Amino acid sequence: MTVDRFAVFPELHVTVEPLPGQALRVRAAGDVTVENVAELRSVLFRAIDDVRARAVEVDLGLVTFIDSTAIGKLVSARAHAINSGSDLWIVNPSPGVRRVLSLLGLLETLCTPTGTSGWAPPKSA
Repeated sequence: MTVDRFAVFPELHVTVEPLPGQALRVRAAGDVTVENVAELRSVLFRAIDDVRARAVEVDLGLVTFIDSTAIGKLVSARAHAINSGSDLWIVNPSPGVRRVLSLLGLLETLCTPTGTSGWAPPKSA
């Protein structure tokens, strides 16, 4: 019997878009698990180290599932950003992500900019 890997571990899609003031929005869609979180981590660390983004918004509005390994990588990426003089936080968490972050006591911590980079999100019209 052959098992389709993507039936068990749905594909993760990651996109990056620029924001004003040397900032980036990284948008993830699908399941973020131990099987694929390296892709998201790589994009986040490249945004901080190579692109030198002052701020990175991680939009998880289209994430259908997130496991503890992925949460750990997000915590690590945020710490790396802060230590590098940048900032990183989650925006628009899906209901499932919001529930997991809340249960872990990380919702407010990971969804709030620290302000260490001096970058502020653009004001809505």
